[in-house]
Amino acid sequence: MKIEGKKYFEIKPGFDLVRYLVDYSYVTTLARRAKRRPFRMFVELTSTVDRHVLTEGLFEKGVLDLLADLIRVSGHTRLMIDIGANIGNHTVALAPLFDRVEAVEPHPVLFHVMTANILRNNLSHVTGHNFGLAGEAATATLSETLEDHSICRVKERSRLSPEVFGLSADQFGEEFSIELRAADEFLSQYADDLSRAFIKIDVEGMEQEIIAAIAPLLEKHHPIVGFEWFTKAQPELTDIVKNIPGYELWGIRMHDMGKNYAMRAAKLFFTGRSYKLERLDPEKLDPIYPLAVLVPEAVGARLG
Repeated sequence: MKIEGKKYFEIKPGFDLVRYLVDYSYVTTLARRAKRRPFRMFVELTSTVDRHVLTEGLFEKGVLDLLADLIRVSGHTRLMIDIGANIGNHTVALAPLFDRVEAVEPHPVLFHVMTANILRNNLSHVTGHNFGLAGEAATATLSETLEDHSICRVKERSRLSPEVFGLSADQFGEEFSIELRAADEFLSQYADDLSRAFIKIDVEGMEQEIIAAIAPLLEKHHPIVGFEWFTKAQPELTDIVKNIPGYELWGIRMHDMGKNYAMRAAKLFFTGRSYKLERLDPEKLDPIYPLAVLVPEAVGARLG
């Protein structure tokens, strides 16, 4: 093959040049905005979480602002345990509030992205752990969609079917072998700090298993616990969380929910997207909570 004198295009003339100018200008605008933000994050454009981080600085920023106020009011600032940390969105955003942070992420790639984000933000008091938590120690298969690493589920143990995410099993085509460790044993290492701790659990359908495993520790120490909750897919979780002594059940609600996409779009346009922390009635639950929150009774009295 003759290559002498052959042209190799970076940008082709015509429409490709227009496409390049539009794309590069937009990304440059986002980059300038990112430089002014308090946190700097490594992101991948194919992921939903990462795109939110790129455009808005953080994913679920309203949830994070709400949690920051809850943590300040509660005084639970000794320890944060982020179970299912992904790229470190919640870890990085909330870490400045705590004396110590333990971030747990089993994904073999995202763990390193999370570590990079921790280092990038000079969070020396944050420690990352490259394994998952479960009811007992085991090996398992972590599966994700090829298009979006923000949705990862433990294939053998998740209570959420692919259809819950609007996907099919075939779309979870990327798989990794991961280590799971016993959740109660892991948390027991930090028993001295649990009474002033915040624990976040976002593990795509294993919330029930983990909360059931650590329930004795919760009953003894009463940390604040936030967990993602698809209520219809995990109905047994209702009985577990409402029967742990010393807690009130609260939830973070997103106001533009519902199946009618046109109505949701209208709400978003006219009122934006906002979140509220509300006491929950276990008999009248929304289908999804970005985070439900187990709040110690002593803290609950200060939230009104």
